[in-house]
Amino acid sequence: MDKILEIKNLNVGFNIEDNFYYALNDINLSFEKGKIHAIAGESGCGKSVFINAILKLLPKNGIIKTGEILYKNKNLLELKEKEIRKIRGNSISLIPQDPFMSLNPLYTIENQLLEVPSIKNRENKINIIKGALEEVRIKNIDTVLKSYPHELSGGMKQRVIIAMALISKSDLILADEPTTALDVTVSNSILNLLIDLKNKGKTIILITHDLSIVSNYCDTTTIMYLGDIVETNSSDKLFKNPLHPYTKALLGALPSHRGKKLENIKGQISPITEIISGCKFHPRCNFANEKCILQKPKLINGIACHLYDK
Repeated sequence: MDKILEIKNLNVGFNIEDNFYYALNDINLSFEKGKIHAIAGESGCGKSVFINAILKLLPKNGIIKTGEILYKNKNLLELKEKEIRKIRGNSISLIPQDPFMSLNPLYTIENQLLEVPSIKNRENKINIIKGALEEVRIKNIDTVLKSYPHELSGGMKQRVIIAMALISKSDLILADEPTTALDVTVSNSILNLLIDLKNKGKTIILITHDLSIVSNYCDTTTIMYLGDIVETNSSDKLFKNPLHPYTKALLGALPSHRGKKLENIKGQISPITEIISGCKFHPRCNFANEKCILQKPKLINGIACHLYDK
């Protein structure tokens, strides 16, 4: 397996009112080149924290306590800010969650695309930009280039942001819930663009809370709950045979065309300021026993659950 990114023993947290609270706990993951990898779970599970930790874009009170983030065998956590800036937007691109807030409202799309650092030769810049916009299926390119962000739809803005990733020649793309603010039709077109990027050899980490899109678009899936990995597997295997109660509950809450009643996950996800002993999912789990309350399960063979202890 040709790995482009490896996460080893990553622990990240936040200083809140003179106390430190963990948001990611002992994360160990590897990402294969040319694949789409999903990281899924409810809002508040640590997915976006994970993405921001990779690019060292955490807020001031966010701290990476321990771990390694190895991009092509280079530990990003050891790089100085000047060095990591050369990687952001060049080798690793971010497709942010909110396309409405991701472009500067004061500049035209053309001016913003011209600022992408990997374009060296000014004479070729416009041709490269137009080629990228064609690849993301923007037809009225000249009109779009002269437009300001507020003149474009959310889907069009997201296509422009994806075009930035193409222009930069990034081989790793971090997509943080890129379809959240878009309607279903536009969402599908954006997801199909991610498939096109994968087919061009790009590696994509897709953050999502919507498991309905994962099985159709992603090669592997990792389920997170309150900063812990509870299950990770190929998407095909995970959907056919989910093991962790949280994974089963998420899938049970998906709409079905077979007349099956939707299931609810009892309770709500806790804030990181609430300390939970043992398995963090046990307050909401229908299968929790005394061991689940007292002892945190280890991730073994892609599953962290005492139900599978031997």
